[in-house]
Amino acid sequence: MVDNHSTDGSVDYLRRSHPGVRLIEFRENLGYSGAYNAAVPQAAGEIVVLLNFDVEVEPGWLDQAVELLAGEAQLAAVQPKLRSLQRRDFFEYSGGSGGFIDRYGYPFVRGRLFEAIEPDTGQYDDVVPIFWATGAAFVTRKSAFVEAGGLDADFFMHMEELDLCWRYWLMGHTVKVAPRGIVFHWAGAALSAGRFHKMYFNHRNGLVMMLKNYGLKSLLRNLPGRLALDWITVVTSLFRGEAKRSGAVLAAHAYVLGRLPSIWAKRRRVQGLRKVADRELARVIYPCSIVWRHFIRKRSTYTQLAAEW
Repeated sequence: MVDNHSTDGSVDYLRRSHPGVRLIEFRENLGYSGAYNAAVPQAAGEIVVLLNFDVEVEPGWLDQAVELLAGEAQLAAVQPKLRSLQRRDFFEYSGGSGGFIDRYGYPFVRGRLFEAIEPDTGQYDDVVPIFWATGAAFVTRKSAFVEAGGLDADFFMHMEELDLCWRYWLMGHTVKVAPRGIVFHWAGAALSAGRFHKMYFNHRNGLVMMLKNYGLKSLLRNLPGRLALDWITVVTSLFRGEAKRSGAVLAAHAYVLGRLPSIWAKRRRVQGLRKVADRELARVIYPCSIVWRHFIRKRSTYTQLAAEW
C-alpha cells in the first residue's frame, strides 16, 4: 500500500490490523503522479494495478484485464468498467466503460458526456480499444509504464492517466476496456467537481497534454480551437455568475505561459518516443468537438457520437 502522507491514522491502522501488507510511506504529498512513479518500480509483478482509495471492487474484477494483457503483447493498459458507488446502476463519470478525447483534448467516456450520465444496461460491454483508461483502476504492464517514463509528476492530479495513455499510443501500444470486471467509484471523494482546484487542474493539464503529445501540424491545427473554447468558457461563466470557473481557466493559461519552456522540453522527449503518426490515432481521438456535439447538437450518449464518428 502506498500512503501519500495521510493524516487520518490509516497507517497506524494498517500496521496493527494487516502487518503482512508492505507499506510504502511518503513524508509529503507527492500527488497521484509522484506517488505512483515512486511506487511502481518497487512492485515485483509485471502487471501493476493503480487503484484509488475510494473504490469497491467486485470478485474477479481483474480476471478479464489480466487475460487481455496476457494474450496481446502490444496491449499496455486496461481498465475495468466503472460504476458509481452512490448510484450503483449508473456509470461513474471518471471512467465509465473506457475513455476518449476529442480533437481539442476534451475527455469523455462510454457512459458519460459532461453531465449526462447513463445507466449501465450492458450497452458498453464489448471489449474495444479506448484512448485512455481511468486512473481510479488502472491495470498496466510495468515495463510499458517504465518505458513511457511514468506519469507526469507536474500534473499532480487529474488527467495524468490520459497523458500516459497518449504516450502509450504514440509508442505503438494499445489500450482497452475489460468491462466484465466492475469497480464502484465514489465520485468526487478526492476533490469535488465544484472545487476551484479541480477545474484548474483539468483545464491546465488538458492544455499541457496537447502541447506535449500532438505532432506539430496537429497542434497548430487544434490548439487555436481549444484556446477559443477556453475563452468562451471564461466569458459565459462570468455571465452565469460562475467566476470561480473563469478564474480557474485564466489561472490554467497563466501556468502554461509561465512554464512553456519546460513543457516544450517535455514535448521533445515525448516526440522522441513516437512510433505512430497522429493520423493513425483517428479511431480513438474524436475528430469533432464534443462541446459542439453535446451542447449545440444535443448528443447525450457515446452511442450517438459513435454513429457520427
